This record gives sequence, structure tokens and C-alpha cells, in this order.
Amino acid sequence: MTAITHRTIVSSALVALALVLLGAPAALAQDDPSFFVSFIDSNDGTPVTDMEADEVVVEVDGVHGTTLNLEPIDWPVRVTVFVDNGLASPPALADMREGVRLFLDELPPEVEVAIGTIGGRPQIRARHTTDRDELLDAIGVMSPDTEGAAMYVDAIYEEAERMHEDEEGQYFPVVVMVATNGPEGSSRVRERPFRQMMERLFANSATVHTRLWTVTSVSGVKQGGDQNQLGVDIGQATGGTFEALTSSNGFRNLLPALAQDIARKHRLVSSQYRVTFAPPENVSEQPAIRILTTRAGVDMTPTGNGNIP
Repeated sequence: MTAITHRTIVSSALVALALVLLGAPAALAQDDPSFFVSFIDSNDGTPVTDMEADEVVVEVDGVHGTTLNLEPIDWPVRVTVFVDNGLASPPALADMREGVRLFLDELPPEVEVAIGTIGGRPQIRARHTTDRDELLDAIGVMSPDTEGAAMYVDAIYEEAERMHEDEEGQYFPVVVMVATNGPEGSSRVRERPFRQMMERLFANSATVHTRLWTVTSVSGVKQGGDQNQLGVDIGQATGGTFEALTSSNGFRNLLPALAQDIARKHRLVSSQYRVTFAPPENVSEQPAIRILTTRAGVDMTPTGNGNIP
């Protein structure tokens, strides 16, 4: 599958998601429509967790609706880290391991993390846990698979399948790909499984971040897998990020910086509200919707699914 086809699939799925989340007419057609709001103290940036329903107003076409319920939502972030231990990894693996260790140091201790590798085939080395010793043990025993290409797409595909099968999960999944642009050997790059993967990432409000070492000269290793363009496209589509490194030492800086961003997101998404309201009568076909509050000094971030970037 070419990069152009990948981008076409990602873009079409993203448009469909945007229509669901931002399509106000469809949302208002539901009985008791709702959306998520994070309330933040404008002075210090901390979440406001004592909001009352009578302090929140939903305005549709300039007319106030009726706020029916303000439900606290405490869904946390849950993180899965995949490390490329494939053909191109030997010169970079020590920096990758140290970068992931530093990444864990920056996450709040209550955030569950899983560790996996993608050389030869995706393998989960430590399932989601808050036990940092268990995670550090999984990182410490990582070794290169010098005969296996990286399975970048297959790893994300299988994680999306796990999200799909977890019917009780109330959390916001974050997938972190610690990657190289060495040979990519995934089997799920065909149009149908790739589209299914994207749809399941969207359905579960998952975010994918990639930090990728651009291989310049590793003896006997072919350069130029598809991970660069895939990382950019999947990151943009899911609200994630992509950064390419020219030196593997960059993992030691970029991964803890990413963890700080994820920690900020965790703080916000685990302290927000679902606002349910009754819209006024006779709204327009393309209504303008605003969220208002009577409490001073509060900033608001409304989303359709609670997944704050």
C-alpha cells in the first residue's frame, strides 16, 4: 500500500469522526444531548472539580438551553509503549531503553502503562500496570531481534483490537511508538485492516504518538521503511504527534518531554464533566453552540468525546 493510499484512508476516517463529533444538528437530534467539558482555573491551570449544574449554561443560536445534569467523569489516561527492537535497533536500543525509563519517571504513579516490542512480531512484555518495578524489568530485558523487521502497523493494529474487545474500559488510550525507519514488515497495511484499525482507534478515542530515529547508516540494514509517513498520518488523525530524530540520543530527551504532555492530559481528562442539556425549541439547521459558566476565573475545554489533546 502506498503512502498516498494510507493518507486517503486516514483522512476519510477522520472526516467521518469530525462529522460525528462536530455535527451539531445530529447531536441535537438525540434525546438529552451531551458533551464533555474540562473546567480549568485560569490562574494556576488546575482542574476545577466542584462545578454545579446551575453554574453551566449551553447556548444554542444565542438562546439558553436547560442544563439537565453535570456528571463528573474521572476516566484516566492508559498508556501502551511499543519499542522497535528490530533489525535497525541495535545502535539505538540503549537510548530507547533509557528514554522509556525517563518517560516512566515523568508519568503520575497512578497511570497504568504496558510495555511491548515490535521486532519480528508485536509482543507485550508487561501488561497494563502501575507497578513501575515490573515495567522497569520489562525494559531491562529488551534485546534486539536482528533477524526480524519491525511490525509498526501490526503493533498498533493489535492494540486497537484489544481496545475494541475491552467493553468495560473507561479510560483514554495513548499509544507511544518508540521506532526506527528500518525495514517494516507488517501484514496489516492492506486497505481493509488498515481502515479497521483507524476506525477502532477513533471509536476508542485513542491517541498515537511516534518518536522515530531516522537511520542514516547501519551496516547491512535497509533504510526507509514506511514508518515516517505512517507516523505523521496516524498521529495527525488521532490528535497525536510525530517527531523524527537524527540521533538516537534524542530518545532520552523527547520521551520524558512527551510523558509530561501525557501527564497534563491525564490531569485534565480525569477531572472533567459530561454536560447533558435540553436545547431550546426551533434551532436552526446549522446551530451555533456555546458553553458558558457563571463562575469567574474558569477556562473551559469542551469536546464531543472527552479526549482532550
